[in-house]
Amino acid sequence: MINENGRKATSKKNSLILTTAVLASVLILSIAFFTPWQSGSASSSMTDNNTSGHTMTSSIPQPNDNTTIVKAQASKALFEPAAGKSNVFGPGGLFAMNKTFSCADALTCGVSAGEDSKFTGTFEEGNANNLTGYTATYTSPVTYGPQQMAGHTYKIELTDTTWNSTDAAMPTRQAEFAKMVDNVGFNQIQHGSSYVDRSDVPQLYDHAFLYGHVKVTDITDGNNTVVAKDVFTHVMVAHVMDESSFYRSLHNKAASPTLVLLFAINIPSGVELPDKGSLTPEQAQSFTPLPSDPSLNNAPQINYPVQIPTPRNGTISTPESQSTTWPVDNPNQPLFFTFLMYQDTQVTMKSMQANNSTEQ
Repeated sequence: MINENGRKATSKKNSLILTTAVLASVLILSIAFFTPWQSGSASSSMTDNNTSGHTMTSSIPQPNDNTTIVKAQASKALFEPAAGKSNVFGPGGLFAMNKTFSCADALTCGVSAGEDSKFTGTFEEGNANNLTGYTATYTSPVTYGPQQMAGHTYKIELTDTTWNSTDAAMPTRQAEFAKMVDNVGFNQIQHGSSYVDRSDVPQLYDHAFLYGHVKVTDITDGNNTVVAKDVFTHVMVAHVMDESSFYRSLHNKAASPTLVLLFAINIPSGVELPDKGSLTPEQAQSFTPLPSDPSLNNAPQINYPVQIPTPRNGTISTPESQSTTWPVDNPNQPLFFTFLMYQDTQVTMKSMQANNSTEQ
């Protein structure tokens, strides 16, 4: 069972803090409380030459008692031209594909990413036992460079759950909510107009989310050619929330089915890009999110300090912004952008107890 999703990604830490409760206000998103989690048993490791030096496990990790994982399987992907106001392929976008995309301002603007597109993923909160991994396939509707060609089918595989690649031209600050769970978390509200993080994307309720890096392979006709080895990724298994309902009644009313939203993006600096010339690291990373996004400079709109009630008596002081620039500039990797929305999604939660599992 542990091996059914293929490659697993390692996190940096073996001990961590996990989100366990949410405190909501009518005017602002929830604040997360955290409780300790015991780290898993160690396993030997080796360096995978296809992951730019990231460490991968060479033996099957054994979960702790009561380790909870979320599994997601999805299909029927749409290839999206933009992420919020970061217009990449839509009309007027960074690399506009006007013949393929007629708009770029909504999740309905995508085009088919192939009838056989699939996503299979396992999420372990905190990734203490290195159980997190995903594999996704899609067929590209656009061509830009040899790394992504219309009609070719590609496989994306998670290689790590770190924030900054060792080859990042300009490492960026890791947001606290992601750092607390080593970039793999459950039951998280992200995005939306509340400034909790990126405000130009609809507010989402994540059953599971991750950040890390991926390898991309062209698998057309059994080709199996690696086209990128170290590309930043963000995945959310989520539904769009009805924001007005949430802030009126604190009720999580879904405004969409459960979806898998998958980003894989690298915008290399110091490289001649089509019709854009060579970008500085600051320019290359100025799309995720845009510098004008107010979430970059504002903490969630709560009156701080916040008093934590019993049994966790304490005080939460004003945090840094929960939004931060993605470290998407690896000059040693090619230009790459994929935003996939898998529409048909099934999600299960399982408690891994040594060699047994209980589906919830």
